[in-house]
Amino acid sequence: MIHVYGIVEELESLPATSGVGGSQLERRRVGGLDVVVSNVADDEVTQDAVLKHAEVVEQLLGRSRAVLPARFDRPLADEEELNTAVSAAARELERGLRRVRGCVELGLRVIAPSAEAVPKGGSGADYMHARLAEERRRRRLLDELDAPLARLSEATAPAGSSGGDAFVASYLVATRNVPAFRKAVDALEEAHPELTIVCTGPWPPYSFGTGVE
Repeated sequence: MIHVYGIVEELESLPATSGVGGSQLERRRVGGLDVVVSNVADDEVTQDAVLKHAEVVEQLLGRSRAVLPARFDRPLADEEELNTAVSAAARELERGLRRVRGCVELGLRVIAPSAEAVPKGGSGADYMHARLAEERRRRRLLDELDAPLARLSEATAPAGSSGGDAFVASYLVATRNVPAFRKAVDALEEAHPELTIVCTGPWPPYSFGTGVE
């Protein structure tokens, strides 16, 4: 069985590490694309396997001009299935490589203090107006947080909110803009001490590429 780690562009060399289950990493040329794979003995999903997959993909990021990470998934049965999967998606994969070229993914999570409870003593209309006002306030805040970061990004992938108090998003950022992005996050933290703002990464661009299905 064949485990796929990602599609790469201008890979300098394979990482000096083993793949999932101690397998040997290989670079295959399929459909005009370079694919990093390894032959694995089974398709068992374990924490060690998931972590090893992530380790390999992260090392590919540092050795390539562009990498489209494959999400950890079931291995392909054989060479024929690999060729079919890559060839069928070749054009989309090529577009994906162009999109993420020279970029990394940075994540943002914002947690706000719990909003004050809306008084329930008034009329139903008063209650709805108060709820709408709170929602508008929240949206203005999220726009204020997102705008300066989006300007420094090639693309964004908002993940929405949790319970109305958390904002989660991923940003595709050119490597040269990572320092400026982090400074923008620092500025947001200074402007909003009431918020918990966490920036993670840089990561391989999992949120912005289509892998091999």
